[in-house]
Amino acid sequence: MSVKHNVNAAHLQAHIALALQQSANDLMLRYQSNLKKTLSIAGTGKAYRGGNKSKGSLRRRSVPGAPPAIDTGELRRSVQTAPKLTSKTSKVVRFVILGVKEYGFMLDAGTRRIAARPWIARSADPVRAVGQSVVTRYLQRAIRSYRPPSKT
Repeated sequence: MSVKHNVNAAHLQAHIALALQQSANDLMLRYQSNLKKTLSIAGTGKAYRGGNKSKGSLRRRSVPGAPPAIDTGELRRSVQTAPKLTSKTSKVVRFVILGVKEYGFMLDAGTRRIAARPWIARSADPVRAVGQSVVTRYLQRAIRSYRPPSKT
């Protein structure tokens, strides 16, 4: 018994490249969601009055080492991510954070007056943990669904 397989290598490669792009988009959206969840955590530090209301509303700072506490929600709303290749010839995909207010990076790294309130790497850890399984799932699905182009 013999089995013949007709495989168009270029077509299969394009099919797999599409699956890799879809998995990168999936992971990017997970990362963006985690960033926004991290920035939605209420502060656990010192309470203070501030804001534009008559006498200011009660707010709570974040403690150093914890993610920034939500105040106006502007930082959270500004977060966007995108998958980018590290170079034109590279096969490595990095997740780029776009559109974040400048103070978001200052809060993450800290300044000489403000202790760091890391939120970027903390949001990436859960995505990093499932990254390989997500890519594997997309590739398996692509290989199972692959059908060579019909000859015409």
